[in-house]
Amino acid sequence: MIFVIFPAYNEEKVIRPTLLALAAAYRGREHEVRAVLVDDGSSDRTIEEANRAVQETGGRLSLTVLQHEVNRGLGAGLRTGIYWCLDQAKDDDILVTLDADNTHPPALIPTLVGRVREGYDLAIASRYRVGSEVHGVPGYRRALSDVGRLIFQGMFYFPGVRDYTCCFRAYSVPLLRRARLVYGDELCTARGFEAVMDILLKLRPLGVRAVEIPFNLDYGERVGQSKMKVMKTIRTTLALLGQRWLQGFTTLSKGRIRARLEAAEAAARAAGSARSPGRDSAVPAERIS
Repeated sequence: MIFVIFPAYNEEKVIRPTLLALAAAYRGREHEVRAVLVDDGSSDRTIEEANRAVQETGGRLSLTVLQHEVNRGLGAGLRTGIYWCLDQAKDDDILVTLDADNTHPPALIPTLVGRVREGYDLAIASRYRVGSEVHGVPGYRRALSDVGRLIFQGMFYFPGVRDYTCCFRAYSVPLLRRARLVYGDELCTARGFEAVMDILLKLRPLGVRAVEIPFNLDYGERVGQSKMKVMKTIRTTLALLGQRWLQGFTTLSKGRIRARLEAAEAAARAAGSARSPGRDSAVPAERIS
């Protein structure tokens, strides 16, 4: 099973074509796919448009809708989706995350999934690999991303990774289960767009085998304005970087994280279960179509 997680907030204009593109990407393929829409307190018709997409596929696309009663931010949306999927998944399943605003092409998902099935723990769609293209992104946003990449790589070198902030990723289930054992509900605590980077920093001490593939980021497909508040995101990201850098010498050092993982795995084995505690109980509603 491939679980594809879409954190969404007021995406009624784009969620339908995005889900239809996912269905098209897996038409005729052998793998079963389930779209997981995490509706983060939307006040528009995001859910109705998602269900309409499922109807148009004639039931070929399976959809789960998880709802937050109020807007809680991208970090909470990712955590809700990831933890729900982990509660359903088998170890050979794969989780994919991507933006719901039609800027990340679902047609690339089979390639990302294929790299994980080759043995990688994590596959990232990267803007910083040969063959990638970026269209329609304002120049200042591109400059900020480029500077940010250099800072991330300098402070938190991660073999195989150049793009620390792209949400378009495929994860192996065993990797995320190890992370959940170590961090519990603290795997993703950042609220805003910096949450994407924070998940990567939390995974880094676990000895992740990562790979990147180039992709085309086209903001020309976006409908409406970006929800990112640039200056606020810069401030929160810099604050989080400083905090994680200091923690890298203490609570988040590789030695301590690996010791926590070994202790958690031993406790899980003693309890006769390979799954961790700490299900995110803050999902107020669930609908399966």
